[in-house]
Amino acid sequence: MATDTPEEPHHLEQQARTNRPGSVEPLDALGGTVLPDHERWEYCVIHVNEDTSQQPSATAASEKLGGSMSPDFIERQFPDQYGRKPSPHPAEQLGRFLNKMGSKGWMLTNITNLGPLQMYIFRRRKLN
Repeated sequence: MATDTPEEPHHLEQQARTNRPGSVEPLDALGGTVLPDHERWEYCVIHVNEDTSQQPSATAASEKLGGSMSPDFIERQFPDQYGRKPSPHPAEQLGRFLNKMGSKGWMLTNITNLGPLQMYIFRRRKLN
């Protein structure tokens, strides 16, 4: 029996279902080829704050009080405010952070600024 609409050739439908040269790849919503999981990337964007605040200084506090209390006395009386150990140098902190990200498979690909924000962009192979 004849029909007015042409039939879709069966071999094209079968070829679209297979993943071999000449086959039709599935497309995503944006019209791009959907890659197999082992070829996909995932990204991680982290905003890094630079702490420009300074640790309170017992010496500066003593000077503000006209020397009526010594820096040693201030440190002993207010250990939570003045007895803190200094933080590691920012380069050391950043190195620790990058090593931690690297141990999880993340590779730093870019550092960029979005207005006043500094963004670190990492990528790694997509995990299944």
